[in-house]
Formats: sequence, C-alpha cells, structure tokens
Amino acid sequence: MISSYGVIMSEILELEAESRTEFGTGAARALRRAGRVPAIIYGAGKIPVSISLEEKEITKYYRKPAFISQLINLTIDKKKYKVLPKAVELHPVTDIVRHVDFVFLEEKTQKMEVPVVYEGKERALGVKRGGYFNIVKRRVTLLCDVNNIPRNVTIDVTNMPIATSLKSSKIELPKGCSFVTKKEFVLATIIGRRGAKTEAEGEQQAAEAGK
Repeated sequence: MISSYGVIMSEILELEAESRTEFGTGAARALRRAGRVPAIIYGAGKIPVSISLEEKEITKYYRKPAFISQLINLTIDKKKYKVLPKAVELHPVTDIVRHVDFVFLEEKTQKMEVPVVYEGKERALGVKRGGYFNIVKRRVTLLCDVNNIPRNVTIDVTNMPIATSLKSSKIELPKGCSFVTKKEFVLATIIGRRGAKTEAEGEQQAAEAGK
C-alpha cells in the first residue's frame, strides 16, 4: 500500500460577512469601491444568501494554499454558517478577489476536488534508474466527512520503481475520505526515457547474454 498522509485541516477559518440587499453591476461596483467583495452562499436546499466580504481579508486567504477546500465559519448578522468555497472570480490583472461563491455544509459528507502532492518524486527509485515521473492526476475528487476535509492528498512515491503505474486502489486516503469513483484509475507513472532500460528489460538481456 502506497503511504498517503493528506493534511487534514484541524482549524476552521473564521470570517465575518455582511448581508447585501442591492444587486446588479452598479451595486457590485459600489461595493468594490468601498473595499468589499460581493459573494453568495447556496446549496443544501436553502434559499441563497447574498453577502459581502472585506476585500483585503478574503484576497489574503484566497492566496493561501488550498483555499478552495477550506472549511469556513461565516458569521452574518451574528449568526454562524459552516460553508465551503465553491468558485472564486479574480481581477484579470491584479488577481484581487472580485466575487466568491460558497456552498452551505449541512450534510455529513461533501464531494470535494483536492490537489495531489507527490512527495519524493525527484528521488523516486524509478527516477534514479533513468525514468521520468509522469503526473496523470494533479487533482482528485473525494467524498469526505465535512469535519475532515483535507487540504490535499500527499503520496510518498520515493519507493516507486521504473515502468510502474500508481493506481487509486493502492492509495491509503485520509480517514473519512474515499474516491468518488469506484473504478480504478492511474494517478502517476514512471516511464523510461529513450535509451534507458527498465529493470525488467535489464534482467531479460542479462539472462539472454548468459545463455
């Protein structure tokens, strides 16, 4: 079993927001001039809630790793909601956050797309033997306990040999998580470079030479 140690978020981000009752392009521009960002929360069968966030604060958190899988306690008019970022719109030049979509978290499990980190790929056994580490999946979709959503899935591949594939069935996911798809799939491979011999090829040639 390939070891996996996804970084589980032990702390929930606390943010404050304000309700908004004015909509449209003009209202959004007025909010941004005031240093705020329009946003919306929806899902879980609830009526969507339109809010605004402090621009500098939300941009700061967005620029941190794996913001899109960050659990958030959002306080609106003294009431707290557990939410998850769904989509973020950025300014095309400055990368300042312009709009955020959040989803309510009411169910016990949540479908999440998280990044995959391949730990030790530069020093993997197969790479040392002349192979090339080929990433097939940079993100995977998981079904996770809402209280244990990982920032990422980190996989230790230092012992991965040449001419092999890393398959989903060999991955030990963080507690409370599973792949959404039950069908086995490949996350990464180590393939031989042109002119490089795989271990199996080397053994075969040695055997033939000894005949």
